[in-house]
Formats: sequence, C-alpha cells, structure tokens
Amino acid sequence: MKFEWGYLFGMVLQTVPEPRKIAREVQNLGAPRAVLWQALLLLLVATTFLGVISSILFPVDPDAFGALLSDPIMTGIAQGSVTVLTVFGIYWIGRALGGTGSFDQALLTVIWLQFVLLIVELGVLFLGVFAPGLALLLWVMGMVLTFWILSHFIAEMHGFRSAGAVFAGIFMVMIALAVVMSVVFALIGLGVPVGAAEMGVS
Repeated sequence: MKFEWGYLFGMVLQTVPEPRKIAREVQNLGAPRAVLWQALLLLLVATTFLGVISSILFPVDPDAFGALLSDPIMTGIAQGSVTVLTVFGIYWIGRALGGTGSFDQALLTVIWLQFVLLIVELGVLFLGVFAPGLALLLWVMGMVLTFWILSHFIAEMHGFRSAGAVFAGIFMVMIALAVVMSVVFALIGLGVPVGAAEMGVS
C-alpha cells in the first residue's frame, strides 16, 4: 500500500467493484496502533473543518434542524464519538459472533471509511456551490457507499462469508443505537427541534 494521493484515490475507486480486495490490502497494513489513532483523529478533524466551511456557505436553521446539527463543532464531536464507538463495535460484536478479526483491523476499516467519506464530502461541498442537485445525489451515493464498505470490510476482516448478513446485522445495530441516542438526546434537551415542536402543537 502506497501513501501517494494518486494511488490512494485509485484504491477509493476500486473499493466499489472490489471491496474485499481493498479490504485485505488496507487491513494488512502493519502500522502501530498509536499511529492509527492519530490518523483517525486527523481525518475527524478534517471532516469537522469541512463541516465548518459548509455551515458558512450553507447556513443551517437551528429551529429546523436542532442545536446539535446546526453547530458543526458539536456535530463533529458527536461524529467523532460515534466513530470511536464504531471501531469497538466492529471488533467486539464481530468477535462475539465468531469473527476472527483484530482490533487494529477494525481501526483500519473505520479509517478507510472516513477517508473515502472525506473525499465524498469534498465533492459534495464543491458541487453544492455549482450544482446542488448533483451534490445531493453524491451525498446519497456516499451513504450507500458507507454500508457497502462496512459490510464487505467487516465480512473480510472477521472471515464471514456473507456481506449481506453483515449488512443486516449493521442495520439492526443501527436501529438499537438510534433508539438509545434518541432517549439520550431527549434527556439533554436535544431530542426535538423547537420549530418542529411548535409545528406539532399548532
């Protein structure tokens, strides 16, 4: 694996048709765990920085989307927390179901996912200025790509045969987390935007 922009971008494109092949190449990278955590932190900072730029170019109404989503810094912190939990979830849940992957492979999986999504977010930000419709389409494709990468990378990492079964597992875990997070947000006052609440009353 070469750390050159052209090579890495080519791997990103190759992730779509050959996700398991790229998974093997990424997950076999023998970097120290401390370096991997630093790489993940750098990607999260870059993503948050893009969120700040996006909020300047395309301001979000707090009454419509709530205090959390309207603040790019808070959104970045929340995204970082979810990302770290995802690393542990990929490792712990996979091992509990008979998987054989290592923690470093789980970390590398999330790092690669964040790298791919960073490129997608750059494209969305650029297209948002000139072609909002295409930006929305690319954003939707990015969401689909998230599940595509996770399903195949987790299957390859843990030695699972079916990426479809992994996707079903991811979906069920997401539903459970959504319920838990909605309760937590409601407890700290971030559950329902003020505007939405007023619309519901009227």
